[in-house]
Amino acid sequence: MVRITTWNGYAGVVIYTRQSVCAPIRAEEGITGTLCPPGSTTSFSDGPQDQQIGGYPSHAQLEASLVDATNLDSEGRCVILEFPAFVLFGVYSPANRDETRDDFRLGFLDVLDARIRNLIAMGKRVILTGDLNISREELDTANAEAAMRKNGYTAEEYMSTPARRMFNQLLDGGKVVGDRDQGRERPILWDICRGFHPTRKGMFTCWEQKVNARPGNYGSRIDYVLSSLDMKAWFSDSNIQEGLM
Repeated sequence: MVRITTWNGYAGVVIYTRQSVCAPIRAEEGITGTLCPPGSTTSFSDGPQDQQIGGYPSHAQLEASLVDATNLDSEGRCVILEFPAFVLFGVYSPANRDETRDDFRLGFLDVLDARIRNLIAMGKRVILTGDLNISREELDTANAEAAMRKNGYTAEEYMSTPARRMFNQLLDGGKVVGDRDQGRERPILWDICRGFHPTRKGMFTCWEQKVNARPGNYGSRIDYVLSSLDMKAWFSDSNIQEGLM
């Protein structure tokens, strides 16, 4: 068994793989390619071609981000493994806690979007999994109506908040208000669980512990397993057992 981990303060991601079943051929920390492998002073993106996972954000894509590339990967929020058949992202996306973190959160999501799109453009399959800290749409959170009333949002404005809009443009069937953004003209990922349960309510993965919201299932779906569109036939079922305590 191999453990690939990154940990820095509060954030951290770990992926365990069983070598006898599915062994990775390459592993990287971070989404930008600017970090270095252990024991090396050469970044992942500057390393030997045969050791690169690839799809690294271009200079223009990094410049479009609101945060420096090195800072984006400073909190241990992403591990990427390449297997012979696909590239696996394990992600812990920044939360929407206060305005001081907005630039970092949107910058992280922006560069993550670019890296995944670049890999798929190369012909690689991608699976994105983890805590993305975004509820996809109204169906994915119990407090959508309350949040809209509190912030004075219409349904369209709710769907157009920057992180949610960016996320939905990744997804096949994602709700996008108006024209799609440049560089995000087509969806590239499938929301596996929602694909099998398109209208199911209460399919949540996160609950506010301070008010003991889990017994009543008053929560949100912010954790996902997403796959490239050409992998749909690989899956026969997907479920969230929100009733398990």
